[in-house]
Amino acid sequence: MRLRTCLVLLASLVSACTAHQAPATAPAADTTPPPEPRYVVGLLPMRPTTPEALLDAQEQDPRIRAALQGLIANTPMDVVQPTLQAPANLEEARARAAEAKVNTLVWGEVSRDGNKLTVKLNSYESTVDAPSSFWPMEYDFSDGKAREQLDLDALRLGQAIMQESLLPMMMRNQPSNVRAMLEALVSKHPRDWVEWNRDIIERRWGMLGRLTRDGALTEKGYRGALADVAAWRADHAATPSSNVKEAFYSVGLARGFLLQGRPQAAVETLEPIVKRLPEDLESRLLLARAQLATGDTQQPSVVLLPLVNEGKNPAAARLYVAAVVSSYSGTELANTVLDRLVEKSPDDTMAWLLRYLTAPGAARLEELKSFTAAHATADWPLPVARHFTGELDEQALWAATKDADSHMERIRRIQVHYYLGEAALAGRLPGHEGHPDKQAAQRHFEAAIATHAFHHPTYDLADFQLEQLRRGLVATGR
Repeated sequence: MRLRTCLVLLASLVSACTAHQAPATAPAADTTPPPEPRYVVGLLPMRPTTPEALLDAQEQDPRIRAALQGLIANTPMDVVQPTLQAPANLEEARARAAEAKVNTLVWGEVSRDGNKLTVKLNSYESTVDAPSSFWPMEYDFSDGKAREQLDLDALRLGQAIMQESLLPMMMRNQPSNVRAMLEALVSKHPRDWVEWNRDIIERRWGMLGRLTRDGALTEKGYRGALADVAAWRADHAATPSSNVKEAFYSVGLARGFLLQGRPQAAVETLEPIVKRLPEDLESRLLLARAQLATGDTQQPSVVLLPLVNEGKNPAAARLYVAAVVSSYSGTELANTVLDRLVEKSPDDTMAWLLRYLTAPGAARLEELKSFTAAHATADWPLPVARHFTGELDEQALWAATKDADSHMERIRRIQVHYYLGEAALAGRLPGHEGHPDKQAAQRHFEAAIATHAFHHPTYDLADFQLEQLRRGLVATGR
């Protein structure tokens, strides 16, 4: 009985921080980390679907609450009981969570048919802005162990709710909160959620390593997750699910190697995964990045070819351009791939920005102006495009990154820094056209990484560019 998470991490979050040569309009660096806020879970009363289930619903509420309260002692999580109606859809869940001022809202229903009891729970998480559903729970009261099973499931639910807070905490750059929650997420029963999902807990430790850029912790966490998959496979045949897990955890392990400056180890980890699971996008992308970090420019273009031919992945296009641009016919290949990216994603601002900033040859400023004119109401990163077309000065660009939600502001800041870094590399910074500046590019890419928005696509691209710049600086003796 595993948790069926329906978390949908938005793949199109993009933005960034400070600016070229630290202009006065860029946000000042804050060396003191803000206090990490407590995470609040709102438990709505269980709803009985029939009059016969009323007593069961009344018993289930304190059972789940007591289990969760017992687990979260000495953690940054609070549990409250809002007096609200259970939401019927995503829009209502979003509104109810905001009204109750909670990070996660949990609700459910209880039904009874004779001796058969069914409990169904759902939740909504505000940072991820997505619903989750928990495994279906059914009990037969003709079985004397039904009450024991109810208590065990309450424990499992509490652990699952705790686990689901970890990704949002990481997205909001709360490493201390994450660590405290992970340290509390230990097995309390031989058949509890943690016991059955050790690989997920290990993976979260690895993700904490990514957030804090601790390569050793990242490696340790993902090695633990892979070990759990291997232990399961010792007694079971490989399944599509276990194959996906192996690929996913191998990508995490490779990220740990890259954080430690060991790109060859990352290559050796991912090559067999890509060969065995050629459709896995993340392992293919990271393998190409690791190969480029070793100085190889031939294999990455082969690895990335299926993705760039689809024309739907900006990160793949950016890595491909880096691989081929210095080769024979490299300019033609790069422009073909970037043109295809824009053709397949005509409304994607990121695609147009990448083509403008990274296409070899003359900058296509008029085309970018046409895009911004036709998409005047588009959201981020359109203000960045308007900055490059001269419609928005740098002060206005940084002002546009402001948001009441600190998480969304960080997403915008990482975007700004990443694109300004690309512009500095290409000699396309407004006011400095025709003058590439690798030092300015490095400052912007480092500032992008300093946002800790590691879940955003531009984070990996900024990291990649820093790897490339370090190789170039070493090669020239700088």
